[in-house]
Amino acid sequence: MNRRQTAIVVLMALAVVFVLGAAMGQAEPAKTRAVVAQGVDTEGIDVTFISSTASLNVMHHVLEPLMLRDENMVLQPVLATSWGTLDEYTWQFKLRQGVKFHSGYPFTSEAVKVTFERMFDPEVKTSHRAVRDIPFDRVEIIDDYTVNIVTKEPTPLMPHFLRTVLIIDPSVYKGQKTAFFDRASGTGPYKFVEWARDDHLTLTANEDYWNGKPQIDEVVFRPIPEASTRIAELLTGAVDLIVNIPPDQTKRIETDKTKVAVSKGGRDIFIGLHCDRPPFDDVRVRQAVNYAIDLDTINQALLGGMAEPYGAVAMPPNDHPGLEPYPYDVKKAKALLAEAGYAKGLEITLQTPNGRYLKDKEASQAIAGYLQAVGIRTKVEALDWSVFTSKWLSGESSEMFFIGLGGWFDGQGELTWLLPEISVTGWENEEFRQVFNELAKTFDENRRYELILEGQEIAYQDAPWVFLWRQPSIYGVSKRLDWTPRRDEYIFLWDASITD
Repeated sequence: MNRRQTAIVVLMALAVVFVLGAAMGQAEPAKTRAVVAQGVDTEGIDVTFISSTASLNVMHHVLEPLMLRDENMVLQPVLATSWGTLDEYTWQFKLRQGVKFHSGYPFTSEAVKVTFERMFDPEVKTSHRAVRDIPFDRVEIIDDYTVNIVTKEPTPLMPHFLRTVLIIDPSVYKGQKTAFFDRASGTGPYKFVEWARDDHLTLTANEDYWNGKPQIDEVVFRPIPEASTRIAELLTGAVDLIVNIPPDQTKRIETDKTKVAVSKGGRDIFIGLHCDRPPFDDVRVRQAVNYAIDLDTINQALLGGMAEPYGAVAMPPNDHPGLEPYPYDVKKAKALLAEAGYAKGLEITLQTPNGRYLKDKEASQAIAGYLQAVGIRTKVEALDWSVFTSKWLSGESSEMFFIGLGGWFDGQGELTWLLPEISVTGWENEEFRQVFNELAKTFDENRRYELILEGQEIAYQDAPWVFLWRQPSIYGVSKRLDWTPRRDEYIFLWDASITD
C-alpha cells in the first residue's frame, strides 16, 4: 500500500469514528414516565359505560369531550370551538378541524352523532349520567364541522353536561352495543396501551396530538385501596402521585423528594338513605340519623379538621347561606326515633367503599358508633369499589350507603344528585320535583338562583341523605412531577411535566 492509499484508509477510519461518535452523542433521550395511584381501579375503558371521577381521570387522557372546565371551573373549548342555542331545544356546536382519532380516522360531526346515538340507544346498558341529565332527541349533522344536538325539553346546562361525554371513534365503536375491555380510541393526548384489571393501566403519548405532544411520554394508573400502601409507594419512588392522603399522615409526605398538595373541597360526602323502604321511609328516622352524628368530632379525629360539614348541598357560589349542618343532638335523635315507633331501636347495614373516599371505611365505622348510641345497631360492610357501585346503581345496596358527590359547580348539577334516578335513594318529593323541573328549563340566571336555594331548603328538611362533609383533596406528589391539583378532583397530566 502506497502512502496515498494509506492516507485514504486513515481518513476513512477517522470519518467512521466521527460518524459513530456523532450518532452516540445524539442518542434518544430517556423516556419520561409518571405513575398515578388512585384508591380504586377504573370501572372500564369504554367511556359509554363509565361515570366515576376515578374512571374519567384515566379516560380523559385518551378521549376528549366537546368542552372541559379549566382550573377555575370555567368551560373551555376542546373538540368544539364554539357553541350556542338556536332555540330552547337546539344547541349548535362548531367543531375543531384537522383532528384525527388514534386509529387515523378523521374527527367530524359523524363522531358526535355516533357518540350520542350509542349512548342513548335503549339496547346499550350504560350508567353514564348524561343519559339521565340530557333529554336527548336527536343529532343533526349540518356539515362536517357543524352539528346540532336537539333535546325534548329545554336544557340550559347542556354545555356543562357535555364535559363528561367523551367522543368515540366511529371506526371502532359504531354498531358495538356492549363494552370494549381491550381497546380504546379517541382524539386525546395519550393512546391506550393495556389494562390489567386491579393492577395497572398504561398510556403512551400521542405523537400526533392536535394540541401538541404532551411532555410525559408514558402515564400509568394503579389502583391501591389502602392509604398506607399508597404512601409507602410514593416514599419509595414507585409512584409519583397519590390521592386521598389521610390528614394525620401529611407530615410523612413532606420529605426532600415528596410533598403534599391540597385543594379546596369539591365533593359532598353523604350517606344515602333508601327512602322507599323501612325504616327510612319515615322522615323522622332520616332526621334522627342526621342529629345522631357528631360531625365536628369525626372531622377533627379522622380528617384533621380539614373537612367542611355542610347543610346546603350545592357548591359555592350556589350554596344556601342560611342552611347550617345538622347539630349533634342525641336527645332529639332519640325522641324522633321514638315518635317513629323505634323507641327500642332498630338494626341496619351501612355499606361503604374502602379507599374511594378519604377515610371512608373509618368514617363509616365512627358513624356506626354514634348510631349505636341512639339505638340504631349498625353493621358496617366494606366493599370493593366495583362491587359497591354495582349494588348502588342497581338499587341493591343496603339501607344506608356511604358515597360522595363530585361538585358540578353550577347548582343544578348538585341538586340532580338528590333525584332518586341519580342517587338511587328512592326519595320522591313532589315539591322538590316541581322546583327541579322548573330549574332544568329556566335560562334566566336570577330565577335559577332562587330555585337552587329553594331546592336545597326542601332537601334539608326532608333529609334523603345524612349530610356529612365537603371532602378536602389531599395529594402526595413526587417533587419530580410538576402538577397542580384541581378543585373538581380531576387528575390531568397532559399539561404536567417530569424532571429527573
